[in-house]
This record gives sequence, structure tokens and C-alpha cells, in this order.
Amino acid sequence: MHNKFNFSQAEIILGGIVQGVGFRPFVKRTAIQFNINGFVENREFGVRIVAVQQRKIINNFYRALLKNKPDVSAIIEHSIKFQNEVDFEKNKFFIARSQKKGEISALLPPDIATCDECLKELQNPDDRHYHYPFINCTNCGPRFSIIKKLPYDRKNTTMKKFEMCEECYDEYTTVADRRFHAQPNACPVCGPEVEFVKIEKGIPKSKFKREKAIEETIALLQSGKIVAIKGLGGFHIACDANNTSTVNKLRRLKNRPKKPFALMADSLETISKYCHISEKEKQMLTKQQKPIVLLKVKKEIEAIAPEINRLGFMLPYTPLHFLLLKELELLVMTSGNISGAALEKDNEQAFANLQKFTDNFLVYNRIIHNRVDDSIIKFSKFSKILIRKARGFTPLPIRLPEHKNGKHYFAAGADMKGTFGLAKNNIFLGSQYFGDLQYSSNLKFYRNTLDYFLHVFDFQPDVVIADSHLNYYSTQLAVEYAQKNNLPIHFMQHHNAHLFSVMAEHNLEKAIGVSFDGTGLGDDQQIWGGEFFTVRNGKTLRRAHLKYQPLISGDVTAKEPWRMALVYLFDSVPDKIDDIIPADKFKKRDVILSLLKNNIDQIKTSSMGRLFDAITSIISVCHYNTYQAEAPIKLESLATNLSATPYAWQLDKSASPWLIDLRETITQIVNDIENHISKNEIASKFHKTLAEIVFVLSKILFGDTGIRKVVCSGGVFQNGVLVDMIFDKFTDSALDVYFNEKVPSNDAGMALGQIYGYFYLNKFKHK
Repeated sequence: MHNKFNFSQAEIILGGIVQGVGFRPFVKRTAIQFNINGFVENREFGVRIVAVQQRKIINNFYRALLKNKPDVSAIIEHSIKFQNEVDFEKNKFFIARSQKKGEISALLPPDIATCDECLKELQNPDDRHYHYPFINCTNCGPRFSIIKKLPYDRKNTTMKKFEMCEECYDEYTTVADRRFHAQPNACPVCGPEVEFVKIEKGIPKSKFKREKAIEETIALLQSGKIVAIKGLGGFHIACDANNTSTVNKLRRLKNRPKKPFALMADSLETISKYCHISEKEKQMLTKQQKPIVLLKVKKEIEAIAPEINRLGFMLPYTPLHFLLLKELELLVMTSGNISGAALEKDNEQAFANLQKFTDNFLVYNRIIHNRVDDSIIKFSKFSKILIRKARGFTPLPIRLPEHKNGKHYFAAGADMKGTFGLAKNNIFLGSQYFGDLQYSSNLKFYRNTLDYFLHVFDFQPDVVIADSHLNYYSTQLAVEYAQKNNLPIHFMQHHNAHLFSVMAEHNLEKAIGVSFDGTGLGDDQQIWGGEFFTVRNGKTLRRAHLKYQPLISGDVTAKEPWRMALVYLFDSVPDKIDDIIPADKFKKRDVILSLLKNNIDQIKTSSMGRLFDAITSIISVCHYNTYQAEAPIKLESLATNLSATPYAWQLDKSASPWLIDLRETITQIVNDIENHISKNEIASKFHKTLAEIVFVLSKILFGDTGIRKVVCSGGVFQNGVLVDMIFDKFTDSALDVYFNEKVPSNDAGMALGQIYGYFYLNKFKHK
């Protein structure tokens, strides 16, 4: 029995990502080091520790927990409270059974790429896990994709049906073992297994299992076949990336003539043969998330990324991938879905929907509970740019600025890059990427995941927030949810939400806001996308925008850049139209010209995305988009001269808001074409012009308001060249410029902005 005069008892609470990351075993090992008695348990809020020892030793133990936590964990909140009496008298430290006694506030861990220790065992013939494609430990393996509910215990995952064998259970219960309390722990005796399935006359037929299934898959890929492979969060369609005829066949089957394919390489050495890799890029490629990283091309791979100067590479992140890539240097690993639709995750559904691409399937018998696609990241000189936030990053929390009313929020996001967000206790939890919500399977994916998040986090919203465009599917879903649950709903203008997403990340209360994207409904019912705002004292004021142009063809304009080129040429140099957009090549040209000449009342747009389309078509790089944002991506690839001279432009201050007039820009671009200036130089000068516009307008608005912080958001700011040119312009100025870092700057970051914007506007409303 403890002497109460020498021993103290403390309760330690740790919140955040502290379940499913080997945290309780870490606590126990640390407790043994400090000779602590007591226990640790998973609770609805995270981890609870009862520690008995001398007060000084307990404090040292507490500091060690915070300092040495597992790399894959994230402590968001922590506290220590000493208690009046020592009521725990057992002379040991143990892991107690998980409990739930209140509202869940613990967080889910993301899926974690295979660790180096597991890889060594995977390749060791003397290890019982040799060539086992589901090897994992407390430091790696499936998490988010298999968790059905909290607390994170095996029975609450899709591993429930696989009962551990004696050896696995020994690992699971041995404190010193790397698999101590690893919930997905398994081996060839007791765990999931792979299976090769062939579609014969439309019927799936099992052909091989275990190593034979992997060997057959490798042989087929080597012989130029296409195989559907079940990955961590869904299916990939795979083929040999160096087999150009197979890659082109896959393009035809997927109706994907030019969109870049993602690649998986066996090693950094292989990637370095094809791409330049900076130190930051190397770290991201090899970190626990192992996303797709968009790298500058050194040596092109035919048919992989036509007319683009970056290739999307990832390294193997599951044991199954490693086993495949042992024999295959380089694979196309593109999302396993019908174009535009949701990623396939279930075997039977994949057999039905993906057999139009291949008869060959490598699957396994562990269920994917949460479908999650590969994340995509790229680096510019000055910035990390998150393109798609999914595997490895979902559902990592983002801490919000302090907000004390205790309410829970559901933000519905937007449509083109669907995501939603929940917020409570100053923590934002964003969903994975769903794709375009106009596709019914993506909308169903959204609804199912929303139900899951609400359930797993024990979450009941008090307020719903949605985009102000009432025709958005996300907005309609939010309205339906609010009405069904009798909740208030707040509508937020699209471009304001973009700006608030950056302000949320950087905890800003006032800013000059630059919002550049492709589309978004404005307060005047026109289509915005090239906007400047000031945000202060709870108000957003639109201060300037690209001069409106008629959106003659509606949504078709985004798919056919030549239409916007025609509009800009008509506004700037109408006498040059025949040279650049000739009637014999563009059959509907004269119809649109007639509408322009007769000034038929049309919806108007200030979209920067549509301006990029126009320029790309004017210089004959892309007249038709075969995938979303193809034209702007190609234009960015051409802009290689970061020190180019900008074109001329005008700011019309007589209007309110001010108008950014680019007629001189268009005129000078046409002159450069006539003078045979290279497309690279024109693209570079155009990008420099936009950087100049951002800087000049920001300086003017700083002079008006005294606001030094400039926030830039919207899909256009996924353009690394533009971001670097803007950073360069702001260097050594009185202004500070900020971009999104924790969420994508496109519509997938909208939910964070919607929630912070609601906080912000209401904070000042009640002052």
C-alpha cells in the first residue's frame, strides 16, 4: 500500500489523435521508465491516465509524454490534475479496458504508410510475416479506412472477423513488442488474404490466392495487361507505365485522352531518373502519408502527362504495393472508378463497374469501411500546395481560433471539389475529397460519409452553413438537413468563404482578400472569380474585380476555352479575331459573335479561371478542355521565366467596385503572337501581370485601410508559378501574404472558410 505522504495521484487527460497510433503502449512504456503506478485507458475524449508516484516524478512523466509522443499522434489538448487522495493502490501500470461515458471528442487517426521495421520483416524469409501483404504494427497500417466507430479497438474495425492467432495475440499483449495493442495486427495464419479474380463472360471467377495471386498479377502487368488492384482506401487501375500502347489503351477505355496519370515507383532512385526531387519533395514522398507529389519533369514518360511539365509520383504505401513493385519498376496507379464517379471500394461493386477496363482483379477479404483516395501535393519555390486532401491527411484536425459558445457546426462546402467540415471545441474536422457532386455516386459518398462522421464523433450540429448558391447540391443537402433537424442555416458567399479559409489557418481577424477561381455565384447574381476584398470589423467589402465579360455559353465555356478567348478578343482587338479564332475551325464562332455584337443580355463573369482559359486558347495551347482545368495547368507549365516583364493593364477607379481592365494585356499578347514571341515567354509575362495586379491592388488597399495582411485563396492559387511570383513581389514590402497550407485552396477548402467566416461575422455582430 502506498504511503500517502510520499506518493501523489494525478489524472492526466490527453485529447487529439491519441487512439490507433500506439499511444497506450507508449504511455505504458514511459510509465515503466518513471516507475509510475496506475493505468491508461481509451475514453470518448481521448486518453485518460491515472498516475501514482512522487509529485515531481509525475510531472516529469507528464512532460515526457508530451515531448516524446509517437510521430503519428497529435496532442491537441492536455491537462494534469493532482488529486487529494491516493486511491489507486496496485503496484503496477496497466492498460485498462476502453470506456465511453460521455460525448465523443476523441479523434480518428489517418491511414499510415508501412513503416521501415515492417518492411524489413516483409522481406525477411526467416520472419513469419515474410511476404505477408497485410503486415502492420502500432506505427503503421490501416486506420481511418477500417474504423467503424470509437473507441479504437479491434472489435470496432473491419478487422473484427479476423481472430488473432496465438503468436499474434502474444505480440498484441507484450509490452515491449512493436505490435503491443496494434488493433489490425495479423499474419498469414489468422489475417486477411489476397485473391486474384478473373472476369469470365461477365462472371467473377477466383483463380489464385495468397502469393500465387500476387505472382499472377505481376506476370500480367509485365506482359502489358491492365489490372484492377484493391488498395488501402479503394481500387486503383494499374498497368506498366513504360508500356506506351497499354497506357494509351487505358486512356481509350477510361475516355481520358490527356489527363495525367498518377505513377507509383519502386524507389526514390527510380523517380529521380524521371524527375527533379527537392529535399522538401523527398521528405513528403517518404513521410508516413506518402501522397502523390507533383514533380518537375527531367525525362518524359510517353503518354503519362501530355503537355505538362510535372509528373505525379508516389511510393508504395502498403505491403501489397511493395510486393508488386519488387518486380515492377514503375506502374500507372490511377483511381479505380468510372470517369467522374466515386472511387470503388467493395469487391463485388468493383467487379461490376470496372470490368469495362479490365478482366483482371487483385482483391482481398478485409472490408474498406471508409473510401479514401490518394492525396496530392506539389511544391513551388516558396510554398507547399495541397491539391487533394485525402489518404494520410484525413481526418487530421485543424485547431480553430478560440470560440467559446460551445456550439457544434456542420459546413457543407461546395460542389466541384466536394468536402464537408464539422467543428466543435475549437477543432475543425474536414472530410476526405468526394469529387464533383453532380455525379450521383459522389453525392451518395458525401451523404454516407456525413452520416459516418456524425455517428463516429457523436456529433449533433447546432448550426448549418452552406454556399449561397442555392442550386449547389451541397447547399440543397444542407438545407434538407437543417429543415429535417429544425436547425438554423446560414448562407455564405463563395469567395468570402475562400478568404476565410486562409484567415482560419493563420488566425487573422482582418485582411485584404484576393479570391481567384473558376466560378462562384456573386452577391449580384453574376459569376465571380477575380475578386479583391477588405475584411475587417465583421464585414467583407468587395473592392475590385476583373472587368465583367459576358458568359455567352454558360457552363460550356469552362469546357471550351476558345469561347472565352473570343469574348476577350472581341472586347480588346476585334479586328484580330479571324487570325486567332477563325470561323472555319470553330463552327459556332459566328453565332457567339452575333450575340456579342448585338449586346444580348447575358450572365457576366469576372472569373480568373475563365481568363486563364482565354489566354491559353489565344496562344493556341488548348481550345478544348478534356479534363477540369486542363488549359490553366498547361499555361502554368509554359511559364518558365519567373523574371518576365508584365503586360500593361488599367485600374478603373471611377467604378465601384474598381474594375481591373485587361484590354491592353490582351492587345500586347496578340502583338507578341504576331512578333513570334514564344508561348513560354507569353505565358510567363501573363503570370507576372497577375502577380503585379495582386501586389499593386494590395498596396492601394493597404493605403486605404492600413491592413497589412493579404490572404489569397481559390483554385487559381494552386498554380505554383503564380504563387512564387506573388511571394517574390511581396518580399521586402510592408505587406505579408498568406496562402492555404492545411486545406486545398480550391473548393475542397471551403468548409473551413464557411465555419470560420460564421464565427468571425457573429463575433462582431454581438459586440
